[in-house]
Amino acid sequence: MLKKRLLVLAILAGLPTIAFAGTPLQGMQADAAAIQSMTKNWSTLENAASTYANLAPYSAQEWAGAGPVVSTPIGGEEQCHNTHWDTVTNQLVTGGLNIFGDAEAEAYAIQTVTADFQTQLADYEEQQVKAGNTAIINQIDAQKGPMNTSLNTLMSLLSTTGDQVASAMSPGTLLHELPISQWQAGIGNVPDLSTVQYMAGPDDGAPIGWYVQPKSELARLVDVCPTGTGDVPMYDLAGAINNNVQQMITDSPSMAQVVQSVEGGSTYSAPSPSGVPSDLVQAGIVFRGGENTRMQLVSVLASDMQPLSGYMQPIGAPLMLYSQQVQQIMTEVGK
Repeated sequence: MLKKRLLVLAILAGLPTIAFAGTPLQGMQADAAAIQSMTKNWSTLENAASTYANLAPYSAQEWAGAGPVVSTPIGGEEQCHNTHWDTVTNQLVTGGLNIFGDAEAEAYAIQTVTADFQTQLADYEEQQVKAGNTAIINQIDAQKGPMNTSLNTLMSLLSTTGDQVASAMSPGTLLHELPISQWQAGIGNVPDLSTVQYMAGPDDGAPIGWYVQPKSELARLVDVCPTGTGDVPMYDLAGAINNNVQQMITDSPSMAQVVQSVEGGSTYSAPSPSGVPSDLVQAGIVFRGGENTRMQLVSVLASDMQPLSGYMQPIGAPLMLYSQQVQQIMTEVGK
């Protein structure tokens, strides 16, 4: 699932960069801050993808199905809204798409910004040579070897990840297509599954319609559907990732078009189990088919998170090492 999203990692190598419009030192400072942010975000996203396998229980009827059917005191059975879906599960689906969109945006940014830092550093060294500042050149050169090795390792891993994605498209892959056709993975905050809550409310909700038509019209005056609200705490990632995307575009304006699809956020359209004309509902006819798609959607999203985490995990350590080496360079030039 989301194979076309993950294929971004197969084309990261060789993306063009354009020199920062300010001084080389300003460019280095901006890139270094973005690299530090991306390192933190990548770790959060990889962990979120790993734990998002725990989304699987939310594919149950209670969380993603059609909603409860309740009997009224005066006869008849009402088809109720699924408030678990309304207030929790639908947000978790969007959050799962956000993980993919965030990872795509950060993958582009890692490639572009790390490459630009190297360009800015070379320009900075050239300035220092012309100024006769040999001491800082020697300090930087002592750091550059290990940093370049880390960068090469990082880029090789990104390419390997692309190969893994390509193989994931072959028969027997662990990835699956979403059971819906209208969706878009984009940048957004990511739910913390460990803290998600659902709070049941009173049984005074309005129904969708009649599942079994009552004999008495008075039954329509009684609302007995269960209600409830959800609490879906988020990891605050969207702002930082958008900032990194903007830094990437500053470094390489051509990337604006490449990343445009994820900047609008995640969206999807899943069928409603009760999406039928009101006259049919009032006649006692309730079509219940969309809940199967919703339940499958949640199940597939959960099953594909572990492979995504596996693709992301090897990049974390070399990215962190490279970030540390960049920060050390910035310490040297700041002396």
